[in-house]
Amino acid sequence: MSQNILFIGGAGFIGSNLIKELLRLDSDRWSVHIVEPPFANVSRLDGMNLHIYKGYLSDFDFIKNIIESKCITTIIHLVSTMVPGSSYEDYKLEFESVIFPTVRLMQLCSQKNIKFIYFSSGGTVYGDRNTVVPFLESDAKKPISYYGLSKLTIEESVLFEHRTSGLQYLILRPSNPYGNGQYLYGKQGLIAVSLGRILSNQPITVWGDGASIRDYIYIDDLTHIFRNLLEKDICNETINIGSGIGTSVNEIITILKEIVEEDVMVEYVESRKSDVSNMILDISKLKSILPDLKITEMHEGINRFYLSEKKKIN
Repeated sequence: MSQNILFIGGAGFIGSNLIKELLRLDSDRWSVHIVEPPFANVSRLDGMNLHIYKGYLSDFDFIKNIIESKCITTIIHLVSTMVPGSSYEDYKLEFESVIFPTVRLMQLCSQKNIKFIYFSSGGTVYGDRNTVVPFLESDAKKPISYYGLSKLTIEESVLFEHRTSGLQYLILRPSNPYGNGQYLYGKQGLIAVSLGRILSNQPITVWGDGASIRDYIYIDDLTHIFRNLLEKDICNETINIGSGIGTSVNEIITILKEIVEEDVMVEYVESRKSDVSNMILDISKLKSILPDLKITEMHEGINRFYLSEKKKIN
């Protein structure tokens, strides 16, 4: 019997790859439904066996009708209108269009015994620290961006709904995913944006001195982990998903130079207040749940990404 899964915001980089992984091995096991705004570009989902509904999360009756008519058993929440550099005004809009409607959606999930899976942000909810000690799930959350604050607000709402109404949940905190399907010409995602600059013969912009450290995870690793957690029906947990390894911006640039085998132009500019200095995730909990976990090494992952993008151009 298939599980009926509803993705709220599944047409983006992460969502489309998650869906592709679910349908790749056993398309009969999962009946996939997706809600996207009317203006959303859903081209990443072309050719996939799924159902797309155009509408807004804030339209409660619209969402409720899909849940009831399609007998949804699991909701996967990926939607956000913000990025790490978003402003206070963006944060206010996020409350109206995402946070409040999400709380109402969780209440409905509690009533109907629907599992709620929330994709948070391991890269922003913890905030900053001056050492390279990895962040545990239980560590204090001190976001320094409105994006991180919005993610933490929904996390706390999930836990509140669990305590008060028995919501069955799973909070996932991915680090910095990269890989095939990621947009190269935007403002988010160091590796993707850097590849875009290289392929268009433009300099890579580095905020600060390039010493800041991040935890990166190849998108195929993230999707495999997600599918395994879904199949194991892991519930009522908060889990970091990353490589557990820190890589500096300058190290990323060195890897890119080695892969493209040509000169790479780099320009350094003043750092942004919303950028953390050090962010590595402790993935001990994830490894205890998935003891056979394998993580793609950075050079290999970036090389795969580069070759796939270069192939599209050629």
